[in-house]
Amino acid sequence: MKKTILNIFFSLLLLSLLTPFWVFSQLQFPFITSKAFFFRICVELALPFYLYLAIADKQLRPNLKNPFNLAVLVFLFFSIISAVFGLNVSRSLWGNFERMGGVYYLAHLVAVFFYLQLLGKANSLYLKIFLQSFIVVASVLSLNGLSSWLGGPAFVMDPSLPERSSSTFGNPIFFASYLIIPLFLAVYLAMQEKQRIARVFYWIAVALQLGGLYSSVTRGATVGIAAGLLAGLVIYVFLSENRKLKKYGIVLIGLFLALIIGIFLIRNKLSSDSALYRLTKLKDSNTEARLIQWGVALKGYKDHPIIGVGPENYNIIFAKYFDPKLYQYDPSWFDKPHNYLLEILTTGGAVGFVAYLSSFGLAIYACWKAYKRELLSAMEFSILVAGLIAYQAQNMFVFDTVSASVAYFVFLGFLAYMWGEVSDLEQVAKVENRYAAPAFYICLPLVLVLIYISNIASIQAAKRVNMGYSYTEYDPKTAAGYFESALATPFNLDKQETANRYSDFASKLLFLQNPEISEDFIKEQADKATANQKKITESVGNDPLLWMRLVIGEMNQALVYKKNVNNAQGSMDKALASAPKRVEILQLQLQLYGTNKQWTDSLHVAKKIVGYNPYKPELKWQLAMSYFLNDQIEEAIKAGDEAVAQGFKFNKLQQFAWYIQYYEDQKNYAKVAPLLEQAIALEPNEIGLYVDLAKVYANLGNYEKARLLAQQVAQADPSQKAAMDVFIKSLK
Repeated sequence: MKKTILNIFFSLLLLSLLTPFWVFSQLQFPFITSKAFFFRICVELALPFYLYLAIADKQLRPNLKNPFNLAVLVFLFFSIISAVFGLNVSRSLWGNFERMGGVYYLAHLVAVFFYLQLLGKANSLYLKIFLQSFIVVASVLSLNGLSSWLGGPAFVMDPSLPERSSSTFGNPIFFASYLIIPLFLAVYLAMQEKQRIARVFYWIAVALQLGGLYSSVTRGATVGIAAGLLAGLVIYVFLSENRKLKKYGIVLIGLFLALIIGIFLIRNKLSSDSALYRLTKLKDSNTEARLIQWGVALKGYKDHPIIGVGPENYNIIFAKYFDPKLYQYDPSWFDKPHNYLLEILTTGGAVGFVAYLSSFGLAIYACWKAYKRELLSAMEFSILVAGLIAYQAQNMFVFDTVSASVAYFVFLGFLAYMWGEVSDLEQVAKVENRYAAPAFYICLPLVLVLIYISNIASIQAAKRVNMGYSYTEYDPKTAAGYFESALATPFNLDKQETANRYSDFASKLLFLQNPEISEDFIKEQADKATANQKKITESVGNDPLLWMRLVIGEMNQALVYKKNVNNAQGSMDKALASAPKRVEILQLQLQLYGTNKQWTDSLHVAKKIVGYNPYKPELKWQLAMSYFLNDQIEEAIKAGDEAVAQGFKFNKLQQFAWYIQYYEDQKNYAKVAPLLEQAIALEPNEIGLYVDLAKVYANLGNYEKARLLAQQVAQADPSQKAAMDVFIKSLK
């Protein structure tokens, strides 16, 4: 039975390697949820088989005296502590559909870490086949990415094309992050391999993965690989005892650095459409936004320095310490600092950060032990360490994703197995396996229940929410059924996303022009969505996006059903308290004051908005309107001029009729002319505007334009002919 159990266990681990392939379009965030649910189910199914093997044979059990194993377990332990005492326990434990992280997911990664050690102890051939399969999967995904980038067939539609490829990952950064570990593993196995055909296979895999990385045009991964290669080269030269090799190695390091410097020196001469240009363009809005985010993260860390705010809770830090400078580069609501080490520091605190770095350091030490025991050559040691450094270097610019984290923990598991191989393990006698079978049969049904609770139920909820969103405009009643079903689904582990989507649906429904939908149905759905949003939002308490959606729902209900819009003020205050510098929330407050005709309060908020985001001309014009409504005309004109100078375009004549009138009264015809031209573009049938513009042209001395415009007015409106004839005669 043990052989059968081992083979099934091995097969489930192999199956988990297919994680990156899955993209189920019917799920929310299909590029993320599909992969995470599949991986979790594979790992959970493998658990009873792992327990059986570990109980049946003591030599297969993890060595808890091994500091590497302890470091990984300590990282998981402190992540749990941070989650339980963090700012949003549910999100820390279970993650959400958009990211699929959290402690529960981390536990699966740790399980894989120990699974691989058992697999290697049971039979090292199993582990080698597993790593080879890992490389094959990465190579196929690379080929798929390259094919789609070059215009060929692909497994799924790639949303990143044509500039970049993301294969089956939906994001080029996720694709590149995943490829780093199998790339270095392929090089390592190529160096170890003695058979020529096998070596060719590995080098082809390396070439394909480098091609995939290039097609992703991802700077973080490129910097990571360059850092890893440089570190590996330095280590190899340092370890070499051959003087000649050291000499040439130092020259090679110099050439490598010169090549990198040279590429950066000529980057401005490269075509702006080329992948190499993007890879070397370090100063852009993306880079600036990341630097600002890192500053935000460090500010937030000071509030919870020991255990952090809890995994997946960086969004709370970002909202609280949001730097308005980001509006110039990227105004998104970031839930990750795009630096995984900073993310661990802020969400897991100092203890989590130290534990994570310890596991990384011990992974390098595992390679060193293998090198000292001559299990690894200097070249092989350098390659493995280069892979670890490359992955962590690129993590300085991104956040860990589902497939990339699986790849990293596979690598750690392999290195932990290597540590065990070179350690003087205590020889233990085999024990009777009388407890193995009962443990297996008890664990199996429990795991099946766990799979339903933690995966299947959430898959059903994610599918129903997605279907509801799809049916919103075409069949609102069917859409409502899907949303209500998702809410009623037991063990829906991301009720926040369900509530958000239901609120979005209800908001659309309030203004949807569909005669087949009764007002009673609309009101019922609005009431249900808002009540559910309120329940979820208050249970979390500190998520500004949840409060924002609640405010929108409450305000929409008030406007449509003639209720007091001030009922939304309580939720508004909570939203502002959790994100005091977010213009999006202040815009809602401005709308609330405007509905109540509280013009003084509106002006105060409009000034705040422009102070935080002076980069958008629409907001400057909004400030101008607030001044106008407060009879502060000179200030209104000044703000209006700034908006127009920034490129603001009007969309309604009523929006700026007062502005035109002001400059007409001032006889500032140079200002009036372009404004009237915009007014005519918006209201081409308004004859009076043409008449006014003809007079303005005349005052500017542009008699030809004035004459032509007057003639057009006379032809379009015969009642104006006499007046226009007089006007034309008056022109010099």
